[in-house]
Amino acid sequence: MTISFGAFLPDQPTFENPGATVATNVLPRTGSPQGGATTYGPLSSLAAISDALTNRPQGAGAFRDDGGNVYTFAGDINDIFSLSTTTWNNVSKSAGAYSTATDDAWNFIQFGTRVIGVNGYTDVPQSYVMGSSSAFADLGGSPPNARHIAVVKDFVVLGDISGTSNRVHWCAIDSPGDWPTIGSADAAAKQSDRQDLPVGGAVMAMTGAVGGLDGIILCQKAIYNMQYDGPPHIFSIREVVRDRGVFASNSVVNIGTQVFFLSEDGWMAFNGSGVRAIGDQKVDKTFFNDLDDTTLHRVYGAADPINHLIFWAYAGSGNTSGRPNKVLIYNWATDRWSSGGLEMDFLFRDLTKGYTLDELDAFGNLDALQASLDSRIWTGGNLALSAFDSDHKLARFTGSSLGATLETGEINGGTLFNKPHERIFVNGIRPYIDTPDANMKITLRHRDTLGSTLSDTSSNAIDANGMANFTQSARFHRARVSISASSSWTHAVGLDFDADEDGEI
Repeated sequence: MTISFGAFLPDQPTFENPGATVATNVLPRTGSPQGGATTYGPLSSLAAISDALTNRPQGAGAFRDDGGNVYTFAGDINDIFSLSTTTWNNVSKSAGAYSTATDDAWNFIQFGTRVIGVNGYTDVPQSYVMGSSSAFADLGGSPPNARHIAVVKDFVVLGDISGTSNRVHWCAIDSPGDWPTIGSADAAAKQSDRQDLPVGGAVMAMTGAVGGLDGIILCQKAIYNMQYDGPPHIFSIREVVRDRGVFASNSVVNIGTQVFFLSEDGWMAFNGSGVRAIGDQKVDKTFFNDLDDTTLHRVYGAADPINHLIFWAYAGSGNTSGRPNKVLIYNWATDRWSSGGLEMDFLFRDLTKGYTLDELDAFGNLDALQASLDSRIWTGGNLALSAFDSDHKLARFTGSSLGATLETGEINGGTLFNKPHERIFVNGIRPYIDTPDANMKITLRHRDTLGSTLSDTSSNAIDANGMANFTQSARFHRARVSISASSSWTHAVGLDFDADEDGEI
């Protein structure tokens, strides 16, 4: 009988779990609502594409000007850098000009050809005009210092303002360098204003265009919508969700009409009108048990829109000095999860830079290139999921496949023979994974009562007939398949148990 790996459901009991209890270093690839196979694919390792920043990156963003040129910026504790082919160049207003707090982050947005960055309470918002600036400079108009920034309609909006964490403040219409005095005739004429939100605590993130709304404000314990009304009110700001908000500000990911985030009670999706729990009874409990909760500021989320995946990096058990060492991966098209073990400093949605053949020399000879010459990563302006590795180097998920592990839920005689009290004698297990048999080994895990200690057989190789052979009798069985690192494969579907009835208990 074939047992599908199924959805990753580590929060469910192992006995008769309808999905996988372990899905490590894999991607949730397919799960057709029309009845197609539920499969996993390989998770690739990080491959560095730049030199190293001196300090830990605390934010990054990639932007494209009107001519299609890509600008990638990264900020650390003291400086902002711009990527030129594979080299980071300091583009701070002056070297060492900034003082980013350890638990703050650089947040960058684009307004026309202007890139604006904020990093908390200590520094003035920074501005860089693509195509003309050689370095960042203080944003004009004396804007307030802030932790968060977004573009909503024709306005730059700042949130969590220095001294007033529940405040949002927006610039003059279509003029991000103009911040007139609030309450003045000038501000009224230019539609600039601010608002303190009455409930929900500090502003944790903001974004534009979610579920038909002009913008949303995500607080610690509430979500507000922003709708442009024009003068005299400018924006109608209305609370749409109460007693649920954002637990980790860098976890917020906006994709299309939805925004995804970590709340105090798990992983959530907001569509403009309501919140849906996407991790409940699936991964929430497992995640919170593993999370180092002193490192919430280092829970980073970013989307891979090409593959409909969101990656969340976080510091779990075994982390080094709070550096993220785990990833949770969510496929929003299939509503399925997986996990991985990857160490990184930061994670963000990037744009690829275009490279000439001469510039490819920086990545080694043709045989050493991390991807084929026709790959999208060498073409400028394409969306890409990027990270900074533990050496502070910009990297992409284009390395060799990581060693992967998948484990089924626990089965008994009722699963295979419709006889729940029957012992099972397992003769062999055949994997349905499209990789050479030499790349796989299977371990049979077994016990006679749900309260007894789990025992493991040896890890058996696959024979010439595609079977891992066993001679194991027990009442409860589950199977774990290990796929070696650097293996070439596409889909892992499940395992076929060759088993016999072995008497009732």
